[in-house]
Amino acid sequence: MTVSRRYIESSSFKMALLFTVLLAVSAAILGYFLIDLGKRDFLRETEAAIDIEISMVSGMGNVEGELLPYIQRRAKDDQVVRFRYEDAEGKLLGGSIDPMPTNIQKITEGVLGFDLETLHGNQEFAAKIHTFDNGTRIMVARNVHELIASYEQLKHLSWLIMALMLIVVLVSFGISHFVVSRINRIAATAQHIVKTGDLSQRLAIDSRWDDLSNLSLVLNGFLAKIEDLMNGAREISNNIAHDLRTPLSGLRSDIEALKNQRVDDEHIDMVLANVDHILGVFHALLRIANIEKGKRGQQMGEVNLSKIVHDIAELYEPVAEECDIRFDIKVATNLMIKGDGDLLFQLFANLIDNAIKFSPSHSVIVLYAGIEKNQVVALVGDQGPGIAEDEKEKVFKHFYRGDASRSTPGNGLGLSLVRAVAEQHQARITLENAAPGLQVRVTFQPYQ
Repeated sequence: MTVSRRYIESSSFKMALLFTVLLAVSAAILGYFLIDLGKRDFLRETEAAIDIEISMVSGMGNVEGELLPYIQRRAKDDQVVRFRYEDAEGKLLGGSIDPMPTNIQKITEGVLGFDLETLHGNQEFAAKIHTFDNGTRIMVARNVHELIASYEQLKHLSWLIMALMLIVVLVSFGISHFVVSRINRIAATAQHIVKTGDLSQRLAIDSRWDDLSNLSLVLNGFLAKIEDLMNGAREISNNIAHDLRTPLSGLRSDIEALKNQRVDDEHIDMVLANVDHILGVFHALLRIANIEKGKRGQQMGEVNLSKIVHDIAELYEPVAEECDIRFDIKVATNLMIKGDGDLLFQLFANLIDNAIKFSPSHSVIVLYAGIEKNQVVALVGDQGPGIAEDEKEKVFKHFYRGDASRSTPGNGLGLSLVRAVAEQHQARITLENAAPGLQVRVTFQPYQ
């Protein structure tokens, strides 16, 4: 692990930890305010209701004969509010609070709390005491059992919210650490590839449920494609050097031989043949490169595959007759696909040209096109030597020539062009042994 990578991991971990701490503090502050504001609202509401009652009875205390009837009437009509009216010595003069509670607690400044027996059992009351000018006192108590129950529910809810936020904090930290570690792993692999140029490196994948693992899968595929292209480029370069060395050497020898000699048409034709071979190789490579780049994708349209196969057969029929080979044509009518007619013509021209090269005299080449399982299938089959199983993938590489093709003319680019055209049309090519011979099957999607 490099110093820079350790620094990145340390910084990322600190950021994730800072985010977690901030979220935890926010959760604690939120819980505190929920509990504190709930308590404040409970006290404010209770004290306000008691103060209203006291303001009413304080005016009656100065008028003889009004306070006691009011207390009795309120005690009868309202079970929430209770009174205790007593003289200066503490003797009960009126009200339903009797005897004086002994378990009195101070809720806040001027507000007392105690329990009283009710129809629903022992419940909490909050009270304030008002002293009249003549020394008598009145205690106004209000039932706060439901308010306290609501406050307790709010406290429990607040604790639950804080617990859930704590879980969120822990999960967030875990996800942050997971994401940071995966990103650092991707960065480290990319840095290693940049430094060493080793495209065989791949991102480690130890899970399948997260998006970063999916990204790693895509990047691994991307790296594999780049590695394959780079290997292909190196292989093509080597093959070009190998395949062009012979004609270039021959061309140089021919030119050397022409020194100080009279040049005739035969010598010129030999030189031109070598030049044409070299130019043919380069033209084929450029044609394949253009197809693989998709430069002709804009020419895609509705194409009648049946007509293309018939036209190819008509074009190559004289060549086949010269080799004492005949065509067996089985093509359905109006097989429509989406494609480029010129490229498809080149595809089937290469397949039929190869079939003629490798077919013995007095043999048959099968040309078939039809519908199979809702797909358009074209097939070119010969009765030649076929292709070994271990060579079926290699024959599509640039300049590859198997043992059976070394004695035949060509540059090893025909099937490379075939695959490039097929991929441009999103078609599938399969090579099947026909015992004897080879069948090349090309499967297209029907035109939509």
